[in-house]
Amino acid sequence: RPYSVLVLDSLDPTNFRGKLSSDDAVAFKLETSAEMKRAHDEKLLGEELDYYPSGSVVDGLGAAILARCQLMNIRASLCVSWPRFDKSVVALIKGLLGRRVLPGFEFGLSDDEVLKIGRSRDRVVHSELYI
Repeated sequence: RPYSVLVLDSLDPTNFRGKLSSDDAVAFKLETSAEMKRAHDEKLLGEELDYYPSGSVVDGLGAAILARCQLMNIRASLCVSWPRFDKSVVALIKGLLGRRVLPGFEFGLSDDEVLKIGRSRDRVVHSELYI
């Protein structure tokens, strides 16, 4: 049973209530009740991201993991971003992770390589993070 869970996912534009420009990188968060009760300094994503707009839908594995964490009363945040796999989104997420989740972690990879973490058999990440 993890202490906390952070899920990174991308937005499906058909599920978003509003317009998404492919020119601007945006990210939103959804949190479990256990995470919402935390103080600002203790939150996984802090107050840097806006909450996902009401009336919009998130589906897929990320939403299922967040729902499971809610049922098990585990601290969890889901960060959804747009556009999918864009370098501006990777930079935004790297900045968030570097400030909040993994302070002091040296990414040292190019933006293209960051997208491959967790997908390649050659890379092994020893961490308490579940990717």
